[in-house]
Amino acid sequence: MIESLIRAICTEIEQRDPQRPVRAIFVGGGTPTELPPDPLRRLLEFIAARTGPVAEWTVEANPTSTTELHLDVLLAAGVNRISFGAQSFHPDDLRVLERLHNPVHIGESVRAARSAGFNNLNLDLIYGIPGQPLSRWRETLHRAIELNTEHLSCYSLMYEDGTALTRLKREGRLTPCDEDLEADMFHLTIEELTAAGFEHYEISNFAKPRRECLANVIYWENREYLGVGPSAVSYLNGERRKNVADVRRYCVGMSSHPASVAVETERLSPSARAGETAVQMLRLTRGINHRQFRQVTGFDVLDLFAGPVERFREMGLVEVDATGIRLTRAGLLVSNRIMQDFLLGDEPPPTRHVTLPVLG
Repeated sequence: MIESLIRAICTEIEQRDPQRPVRAIFVGGGTPTELPPDPLRRLLEFIAARTGPVAEWTVEANPTSTTELHLDVLLAAGVNRISFGAQSFHPDDLRVLERLHNPVHIGESVRAARSAGFNNLNLDLIYGIPGQPLSRWRETLHRAIELNTEHLSCYSLMYEDGTALTRLKREGRLTPCDEDLEADMFHLTIEELTAAGFEHYEISNFAKPRRECLANVIYWENREYLGVGPSAVSYLNGERRKNVADVRRYCVGMSSHPASVAVETERLSPSARAGETAVQMLRLTRGINHRQFRQVTGFDVLDLFAGPVERFREMGLVEVDATGIRLTRAGLLVSNRIMQDFLLGDEPPPTRHVTLPVLG
Protein backbone atom coordinates (compact mmCIF):
# COMPACT_ATOMS: atom_id res chain seq x y z
CA MET A 1 0.00 0.00 0.00
CA ILE A 2 2.90 2.38 0.71
CA GLU A 3 4.23 2.11 -2.83
CA SER A 4 0.74 2.55 -4.28
CA LEU A 5 0.20 5.65 -2.15
CA ILE A 6 3.51 7.23 -3.18
CA ARG A 7 2.75 6.58 -6.87
CA ALA A 8 -0.73 8.00 -6.53
CA ILE A 9 0.42 11.20 -4.82
CA CYS A 10 3.18 11.74 -7.38
CA THR A 11 0.68 11.20 -10.20
CA GLU A 12 -1.71 13.74 -8.72
CA ILE A 13 1.09 16.28 -8.32
CA GLU A 14 2.01 15.84 -12.00
CA GLN A 15 -1.59 16.18 -13.18
CA ARG A 16 -2.56 19.11 -10.97
CA ASP A 17 0.63 21.17 -11.06
CA PRO A 18 -0.74 24.75 -11.13
CA GLN A 19 2.34 26.04 -12.98
CA ARG A 20 2.90 28.90 -10.59
CA PRO A 21 5.52 29.71 -7.93
CA VAL A 22 5.16 27.82 -4.63
CA ARG A 23 5.91 29.79 -1.46
CA ALA A 24 5.35 27.12 1.17
CA ILE A 25 4.90 23.35 1.43
CA PHE A 26 3.20 21.51 4.29
CA VAL A 27 3.39 17.71 4.35
CA GLY A 28 1.08 16.39 7.01
CA GLY A 29 -2.46 15.80 8.02
CA GLY A 30 -1.02 12.47 9.09
CA THR A 31 2.49 11.48 10.01
CA PRO A 32 4.79 11.35 6.97
CA THR A 33 7.73 10.19 9.08
CA GLU A 34 5.89 6.92 9.73
CA LEU A 35 6.94 6.06 6.18
CA PRO A 36 10.20 4.14 5.84
CA PRO A 37 13.09 6.43 4.90
CA ASP A 38 13.39 5.32 1.26
CA PRO A 39 9.78 5.92 0.10
CA LEU A 40 9.75 9.14 2.14
CA ARG A 41 12.91 10.26 0.33
CA ARG A 42 11.42 9.49 -3.08
CA LEU A 43 8.23 11.42 -2.29
CA LEU A 44 10.09 14.48 -1.00
CA GLU A 45 12.55 14.47 -3.91
CA PHE A 46 9.63 14.32 -6.35
CA ILE A 47 8.05 17.35 -4.66
CA ALA A 48 11.33 19.26 -4.55
CA ALA A 49 11.98 18.66 -8.27
CA ARG A 50 8.69 20.36 -9.15
CA THR A 51 8.77 23.29 -6.75
CA GLY A 52 12.41 24.24 -6.37
CA PRO A 53 13.53 25.97 -3.16
CA VAL A 54 10.68 27.42 -1.08
CA ALA A 55 10.64 29.84 1.83
CA GLU A 56 9.13 27.26 4.19
CA TRP A 57 8.77 23.51 3.96
CA THR A 58 7.14 21.84 6.97
CA VAL A 59 6.81 18.12 7.64
CA GLU A 60 4.75 16.77 10.54
CA ALA A 61 6.34 14.15 12.77
CA ASN A 62 5.64 12.13 15.87
CA PRO A 63 8.32 12.14 18.59
CA THR A 64 8.76 8.36 18.20
CA SER A 65 8.95 8.29 14.39
CA THR A 66 11.83 10.67 13.67
CA THR A 67 15.04 8.69 13.47
CA GLU A 68 18.42 10.12 12.55
CA LEU A 69 17.96 8.63 9.08
CA HIS A 70 14.55 10.27 8.71
CA LEU A 71 16.03 13.63 9.71
CA ASP A 72 18.81 13.26 7.14
CA VAL A 73 16.20 12.48 4.45
CA LEU A 74 14.16 15.57 5.36
CA LEU A 75 17.15 17.87 5.39
CA ALA A 76 18.54 16.56 2.10
CA ALA A 77 15.20 17.13 0.34
CA GLY A 78 15.02 20.78 1.42
CA VAL A 79 12.65 20.52 4.38
CA ASN A 80 13.46 23.37 6.78
CA ARG A 81 10.72 23.08 9.42
CA ILE A 82 9.43 20.18 11.53
CA SER A 83 6.18 20.14 13.48
CA PHE A 84 6.19 17.56 16.29
CA GLY A 85 2.92 16.18 17.66
CA ALA A 86 3.97 16.50 21.31
CA GLN A 87 0.41 17.02 22.72
CA SER A 88 1.41 16.89 26.40
CA PHE A 89 4.35 16.41 28.75
CA HIS A 90 2.33 14.29 31.19
CA PRO A 91 1.89 10.50 30.82
CA ASP A 92 -1.73 10.58 32.01
CA ASP A 93 -2.71 13.06 29.28
CA LEU A 94 -0.91 11.05 26.61
CA ARG A 95 -2.67 7.90 27.79
CA VAL A 96 -6.10 9.54 27.43
CA LEU A 97 -5.13 10.70 23.93
CA GLU A 98 -3.83 7.20 23.11
CA ARG A 99 -0.42 8.52 22.07
CA LEU A 100 2.46 6.08 21.76
CA HIS A 101 5.25 8.38 22.94
CA ASN A 102 6.18 9.48 26.44
CA PRO A 103 7.37 12.92 27.56
CA VAL A 104 11.04 11.95 27.31
CA HIS A 105 10.67 11.27 23.58
CA ILE A 106 9.64 14.89 22.94
CA GLY A 107 12.86 16.40 24.24
CA GLU A 108 14.92 13.71 22.53
CA SER A 109 13.29 14.46 19.17
CA VAL A 110 13.79 18.20 19.48
CA ARG A 111 17.46 17.77 20.39
CA ALA A 112 17.98 15.29 17.53
CA ALA A 113 16.42 17.73 15.05
CA ARG A 114 18.68 20.51 16.32
CA SER A 115 21.75 18.29 15.96
CA ALA A 116 20.71 17.42 12.39
CA GLY A 117 20.62 21.13 11.49
CA PHE A 118 16.97 22.20 11.82
CA ASN A 119 16.47 25.68 13.23
CA ASN A 120 12.70 26.03 12.87
CA LEU A 121 10.65 23.68 15.03
CA ASN A 122 7.07 23.56 16.26
CA LEU A 123 5.36 21.59 19.00
CA ASP A 124 1.64 20.82 18.83
CA LEU A 125 0.10 20.85 22.33
CA ILE A 126 -3.43 20.06 23.52
CA TYR A 127 -5.35 21.37 26.52
CA GLY A 128 -8.82 20.62 27.81
CA ILE A 129 -7.98 16.91 28.08
CA PRO A 130 -10.34 15.01 30.44
CA GLY A 131 -8.77 14.85 33.90
CA GLN A 132 -6.15 17.51 33.08
CA PRO A 133 -5.95 20.15 35.85
CA LEU A 134 -4.76 23.71 35.24
CA SER A 135 -1.48 22.98 37.04
CA ARG A 136 -0.68 20.14 34.65
CA TRP A 137 -1.31 22.34 31.62
CA ARG A 138 0.97 25.00 33.14
CA GLU A 139 3.67 22.35 33.55
CA THR A 140 3.30 21.31 29.89
CA LEU A 141 3.68 24.94 28.80
CA HIS A 142 6.77 25.41 30.95
CA ARG A 143 8.42 22.27 29.63
CA ALA A 144 7.65 23.30 26.06
CA ILE A 145 9.14 26.74 26.68
CA GLU A 146 12.30 25.13 28.07
CA LEU A 147 12.85 23.31 24.76
CA ASN A 148 13.09 26.74 23.07
CA THR A 149 11.30 25.88 19.85
CA GLU A 150 10.43 28.67 17.45
CA HIS A 151 6.70 27.94 17.37
CA LEU A 152 4.01 26.45 19.60
CA SER A 153 0.50 25.45 18.50
CA CYS A 154 -1.89 25.10 21.45
CA TYR A 155 -5.28 23.62 20.64
CA SER A 156 -8.26 22.77 22.83
CA LEU A 157 -9.25 19.13 22.53
CA MET A 158 -11.77 18.53 19.75
CA TYR A 159 -14.06 15.49 19.71
CA GLU A 160 -13.97 14.36 16.09
CA ASP A 161 -16.52 11.96 14.61
CA GLY A 162 -15.37 8.37 14.49
CA THR A 163 -12.70 8.66 17.19
CA ALA A 164 -12.41 6.59 20.36
CA LEU A 165 -12.64 9.71 22.54
CA THR A 166 -15.91 10.74 20.92
CA ARG A 167 -17.35 7.27 21.43
CA LEU A 168 -16.33 7.24 25.11
CA LYS A 169 -17.87 10.68 25.59
CA ARG A 170 -21.12 9.60 23.93
CA GLU A 171 -21.26 6.48 26.12
CA GLY A 172 -20.75 8.55 29.28
CA ARG A 173 -17.42 6.85 30.06
CA LEU A 174 -15.45 10.07 29.72
CA THR A 175 -16.14 13.48 31.25
CA PRO A 176 -15.13 16.45 29.05
CA CYS A 177 -13.17 19.33 30.50
CA ASP A 178 -15.26 21.97 32.26
CA GLU A 179 -15.80 25.03 30.03
CA ASP A 180 -14.62 27.49 32.69
CA LEU A 181 -11.46 25.46 33.26
CA GLU A 182 -10.84 25.34 29.52
CA ALA A 183 -11.21 29.14 29.39
CA ASP A 184 -8.69 29.47 32.22
CA MET A 185 -6.28 27.26 30.26
CA PHE A 186 -6.68 29.47 27.19
CA HIS A 187 -5.91 32.65 29.15
CA LEU A 188 -2.98 30.96 30.91
CA THR A 189 -1.55 29.94 27.53
CA ILE A 190 -1.55 33.52 26.28
CA GLU A 191 -0.02 34.86 29.49
CA GLU A 192 2.72 32.25 29.82
CA LEU A 193 3.79 32.23 26.18
CA THR A 194 3.77 35.98 25.63
CA ALA A 195 5.82 36.36 28.81
CA ALA A 196 8.29 33.87 27.33
CA GLY A 197 8.77 35.96 24.18
CA PHE A 198 6.22 34.34 21.86
CA GLU A 199 3.90 36.45 19.73
CA HIS A 200 0.26 35.41 19.77
CA TYR A 201 -0.51 35.75 16.06
CA GLU A 202 -3.49 33.38 15.63
CA ILE A 203 -6.10 32.02 18.03
CA SER A 204 -4.14 28.83 18.74
CA ASN A 205 -0.67 29.70 17.46
CA PHE A 206 2.36 31.41 18.99
CA ALA A 207 5.70 32.16 17.37
CA LYS A 208 9.00 33.77 18.15
CA PRO A 209 9.41 37.03 16.16
CA ARG A 210 9.30 36.40 12.38
CA ARG A 211 8.69 32.68 12.87
CA GLU A 212 4.98 32.46 12.02
CA CYS A 213 3.99 29.40 10.00
CA LEU A 214 3.81 30.73 6.44
CA ALA A 215 1.69 27.84 5.13
CA ASN A 216 -0.92 28.45 7.79
CA VAL A 217 -0.96 32.22 7.27
CA ILE A 218 -1.62 31.62 3.56
CA TYR A 219 -4.61 29.50 4.59
CA TRP A 220 -5.91 32.02 7.14
CA GLU A 221 -5.68 34.82 4.59
CA ASN A 222 -7.79 32.62 2.29
CA ARG A 223 -5.20 32.63 -0.46
CA GLU A 224 -4.92 29.81 -3.00
CA TYR A 225 -3.36 26.46 -2.15
CA LEU A 226 -3.02 23.04 -3.76
CA GLY A 227 -3.67 19.93 -1.69
CA VAL A 228 -2.84 16.41 -2.88
CA GLY A 229 -3.38 13.00 -1.30
CA PRO A 230 -6.24 11.34 0.62
CA SER A 231 -8.56 13.88 2.32
CA ALA A 232 -6.57 16.78 0.85
CA VAL A 233 -8.39 20.06 0.21
CA SER A 234 -7.45 22.56 -2.52
CA TYR A 235 -8.55 26.09 -3.26
CA LEU A 236 -7.55 27.13 -6.77
CA ASN A 237 -9.08 29.48 -9.34
CA GLY A 238 -12.09 30.09 -7.12
CA GLU A 239 -12.91 26.39 -6.71
CA ARG A 240 -12.64 24.28 -3.58
CA ARG A 241 -12.01 20.57 -4.00
CA LYS A 242 -11.72 17.75 -1.47
CA ASN A 243 -10.27 14.32 -2.16
CA VAL A 244 -11.68 11.00 -0.96
CA ALA A 245 -10.45 10.07 2.53
CA ASP A 246 -10.08 6.32 2.04
CA VAL A 247 -6.48 5.56 1.08
CA ARG A 248 -7.31 2.49 -1.02
CA ARG A 249 -10.03 4.29 -2.97
CA TYR A 250 -7.64 7.18 -3.54
CA CYS A 251 -4.89 4.93 -4.89
CA VAL A 252 -7.23 2.94 -7.15
CA GLY A 253 -8.83 6.14 -8.41
CA MET A 254 -5.54 7.81 -9.28
CA SER A 255 -4.43 4.73 -11.22
CA SER A 256 -7.65 4.29 -13.23
CA HIS A 257 -9.86 7.38 -13.13
CA PRO A 258 -8.12 10.38 -11.48
CA ALA A 259 -11.19 12.63 -11.59
CA SER A 260 -13.01 10.20 -9.30
CA VAL A 261 -10.82 10.99 -6.27
CA ALA A 262 -12.48 14.42 -5.93
CA VAL A 263 -15.54 13.71 -3.79
CA GLU A 264 -16.50 17.36 -3.19
CA THR A 265 -16.16 20.40 -5.42
CA GLU A 266 -17.56 23.86 -4.85
CA ARG A 267 -17.27 27.19 -6.63
CA LEU A 268 -17.94 30.03 -4.23
CA SER A 269 -19.84 33.15 -5.22
CA PRO A 270 -18.03 36.47 -4.59
CA SER A 271 -20.23 37.07 -1.55
CA ALA A 272 -19.66 33.63 -0.04
CA ARG A 273 -15.93 33.90 -0.66
CA ALA A 274 -15.88 37.29 1.09
CA GLY A 275 -17.60 35.79 4.12
CA GLU A 276 -15.19 32.90 4.22
CA THR A 277 -12.24 35.28 3.89
CA ALA A 278 -13.55 37.33 6.82
CA VAL A 279 -13.87 34.22 8.99
CA GLN A 280 -10.37 33.05 8.16
CA MET A 281 -8.80 36.47 8.74
CA LEU A 282 -10.54 36.84 12.10
CA ARG A 283 -8.51 33.88 13.32
CA LEU A 284 -5.41 36.05 13.07
CA THR A 285 -4.93 38.35 16.05
CA ARG A 286 -4.25 41.23 13.66
CA GLY A 287 -7.71 40.57 12.26
CA ILE A 288 -9.21 41.81 9.00
CA ASN A 289 -7.24 44.59 7.36
CA HIS A 290 -9.60 46.98 5.53
CA ARG A 291 -7.35 47.50 2.52
CA GLN A 292 -6.30 43.88 2.16
CA PHE A 293 -9.89 42.65 2.41
CA ARG A 294 -11.03 44.98 -0.36
CA GLN A 295 -8.10 43.93 -2.57
CA VAL A 296 -8.86 40.23 -2.08
CA THR A 297 -12.67 40.29 -2.24
CA GLY A 298 -13.72 43.57 -3.87
CA PHE A 299 -15.95 44.39 -0.88
CA ASP A 300 -15.68 46.94 1.92
CA VAL A 301 -15.58 44.91 5.13
CA LEU A 302 -17.43 47.52 7.21
CA ASP A 303 -20.24 47.79 4.67
CA LEU A 304 -20.56 44.04 4.24
CA PHE A 305 -20.62 43.15 7.93
CA ALA A 306 -22.14 46.26 9.51
CA GLY A 307 -24.64 44.30 11.61
CA PRO A 308 -22.33 41.79 13.30
CA VAL A 309 -19.53 44.37 13.69
CA GLU A 310 -21.80 46.78 15.55
CA ARG A 311 -23.31 44.04 17.69
CA PHE A 312 -20.05 42.40 18.71
CA ARG A 313 -18.31 45.73 19.26
CA GLU A 314 -21.01 46.72 21.74
CA MET A 315 -20.46 43.39 23.51
CA GLY A 316 -16.72 44.00 23.73
CA LEU A 317 -15.90 41.03 21.51
CA VAL A 318 -14.45 42.91 18.52
CA GLU A 319 -12.61 46.17 18.16
CA VAL A 320 -12.61 48.40 15.09
CA ASP A 321 -10.19 51.12 14.04
CA ALA A 322 -8.91 52.75 10.87
CA THR A 323 -6.73 49.71 10.16
CA GLY A 324 -9.19 46.90 10.52
CA ILE A 325 -11.39 44.64 12.65
CA ARG A 326 -10.03 42.19 15.20
CA LEU A 327 -11.26 39.99 18.02
CA THR A 328 -10.63 41.13 21.59
CA ARG A 329 -9.27 38.69 24.19
CA ALA A 330 -12.87 37.96 25.19
CA GLY A 331 -13.77 37.54 21.53
CA LEU A 332 -11.01 35.04 20.92
CA LEU A 333 -12.54 32.81 23.57
CA VAL A 334 -15.89 32.64 21.74
CA SER A 335 -14.53 33.00 18.21
CA ASN A 336 -16.60 30.17 16.71
CA ARG A 337 -19.81 31.86 17.81
CA ILE A 338 -18.71 35.21 16.35
CA MET A 339 -17.50 33.79 13.06
CA GLN A 340 -20.85 32.17 12.30
CA ASP A 341 -22.29 35.66 11.84
CA PHE A 342 -19.65 36.54 9.23
CA LEU A 343 -20.53 33.69 6.88
CA LEU A 344 -22.53 34.82 3.84
CA GLY A 345 -24.63 33.18 1.18
CA ASP A 346 -24.53 33.86 -2.53
CA GLU A 347 -26.08 37.32 -2.17
CA PRO A 348 -24.43 40.03 -0.03
CA PRO A 349 -26.61 41.71 2.63
CA PRO A 350 -27.93 45.27 2.10
CA THR A 351 -25.15 47.84 2.41
CA ARG A 352 -24.85 49.62 5.75
CA HIS A 353 -21.79 51.43 7.00
CA VAL A 354 -20.16 51.25 10.39
CA THR A 355 -19.07 54.59 11.83
CA LEU A 356 -15.57 54.34 13.24
CA PRO A 357 -15.07 55.66 16.77
CA VAL A 358 -13.02 58.81 17.20
CA LEU A 359 -9.51 57.81 18.21
CA GLY A 360 -7.13 60.02 20.07
